[in-house]
Amino acid sequence: MSKTESSTPIAAGKGANVVALPAKIAEPTPSDKVIAFVKKHPVLTVAGGVAVGVAVSALLPRRVSRRIVARTLDLAEAAGTASVVLGRKAGDKAHDIGIDARKQASKFADSAEKASDLAILNLEKYGLAAVGAASALGRATARRASRLGDAAADTANRLGDAAAVRSTKVLHMAEDLKKRVRS
Repeated sequence: MSKTESSTPIAAGKGANVVALPAKIAEPTPSDKVIAFVKKHPVLTVAGGVAVGVAVSALLPRRVSRRIVARTLDLAEAAGTASVVLGRKAGDKAHDIGIDARKQASKFADSAEKASDLAILNLEKYGLAAVGAASALGRATARRASRLGDAAADTANRLGDAAAVRSTKVLHMAEDLKKRVRS
């Protein structure tokens, strides 16, 4: 498992559908690139080291005192040790930063989960309130429509009765007129 992959799964809330996403593959560091090159081409690396050593020895005067050589070797050893120590410290610091980032991401995910749960509850509450209001409005509209329908039916009955009475009168008048015309 690489350093970028999480060894612990992210905890999901009640009923949450959480899909673990693959961790982003980190860019290899320069030291990782060098190590990979050395492992891939060991002969070329040794030949390059020998060539650099020959070039450096050609630049040095022929009669170099042992003291200068010893001092140079001490400086090279100190530089190598310092680079190893600094590399380890940098690696430890990067690891610590990664752990802190993972903790912060976990806290953020927990906060987001709580906020989404609250939003869901609020949406459910408002949805139920909207359904209740729509139901009450529907019942009130039905009552008013029923009252208006009843009033319209009563008016239609009255008009129908009045029309029937008048049509009866007209028929009687027409019959009377017919009788008068015949007589």
